[in-house]
Amino acid sequence: MFLLLVIITSSIFSTKIFAIDVTYISQTQKITPYWYNAYAVAEAAAKDLGINLTIIEGQGHRIFQAEVIEKLALALKKPDLLIFHAYKQNAHEYFTTLEQAKIPFVTYSDFSNTDHLPPHKKLGQPLGKYKYWLSEQFVENSQGAALLVKNLIKQARIIKIPSNTKLKVLALSGDLILESLKRSSGVAAQVEETDNAILVQDIIANWSAEDAKIKFKSLYTRHKGIDVVWASSDVMAIGALDGAIELGLQPNKDIFIGGFDWNAEAINKIKENQLSASAGGQFYNIAWLLVQVYDHLNNQAPFTAQSPRINDKYAIIEQENLVLWEPLTNINILNNINFYCFTKTFTRQQSYDFSMSTLLKQSKTSTKKICQ
Repeated sequence: MFLLLVIITSSIFSTKIFAIDVTYISQTQKITPYWYNAYAVAEAAAKDLGINLTIIEGQGHRIFQAEVIEKLALALKKPDLLIFHAYKQNAHEYFTTLEQAKIPFVTYSDFSNTDHLPPHKKLGQPLGKYKYWLSEQFVENSQGAALLVKNLIKQARIIKIPSNTKLKVLALSGDLILESLKRSSGVAAQVEETDNAILVQDIIANWSAEDAKIKFKSLYTRHKGIDVVWASSDVMAIGALDGAIELGLQPNKDIFIGGFDWNAEAINKIKENQLSASAGGQFYNIAWLLVQVYDHLNNQAPFTAQSPRINDKYAIIEQENLVLWEPLTNINILNNINFYCFTKTFTRQQSYDFSMSTLLKQSKTSTKKICQ
């Protein structure tokens, strides 16, 4: 037996074509600021699109997720579509269960490389071996990691480190899940490509501010100084910042620190010239996926076997663009956004535009949630 924890149910039938029942199994282990924002955005999008959205905490564990999927497959009333973060270790079992239950599903995972899997567990492409696997969406964690460390190095070069001096970079990773590993590989590759920069160490700090602070202080002494700290979350970046201040270092002068998620506290630290940068925007991604699901189920832009895997990219907030992009980090902006305006059902365009600039523009023109 297990506890099926439903976080949000949005049952709002809008003026769109018909109501859709969608279930999303998140990776949530606890409600962090990131997940609070992600849920708020997803719920707002569901309301605009007339989607009955149920969000279930997946506990960040593949066994718990398997139990949830099994229960959904056996339910008398099944969702019209399931969205979940699939794990490579037992994706074959998930997919088979959903295929037999005839539940359409979209994965939020990167299965572009499954060469290590045995033949009978290979997944193929969406709408291939598994007909009910409609599409795959994932965030470009390698791209985000590279973009963030590149920005931090740029700032360090301008303020502190001449181009002919070796720059020391420390990476604080979260854990060993795929998303974290992708970020680690991205930062390592970018540093390797950068002249006169070295990744002195990549260490796991368990998404913890206190762990990050302790490990930063120890490693700063071990490596006889560190110039850039790349952290896989803003929480860990803030922990490293606290450690740097305790060591008497001046942020954005002696050391340059950045993380992920557009955490509200991190944005304030950038405003105060303490943190250097934050990579983010990904808490909008489930909303973008709901837009595509809406178009698919309303036969306006169905997923096809030829549809490319959808890879969402990160954006960087730093001092130079803080005034422009800060509104997107505050979920109060949702009061001015109508996600229906991004559907192909409305735009009649061949491609989607989910860019941060378009989102910001739409928020300023749709104060009454009217599509322009």
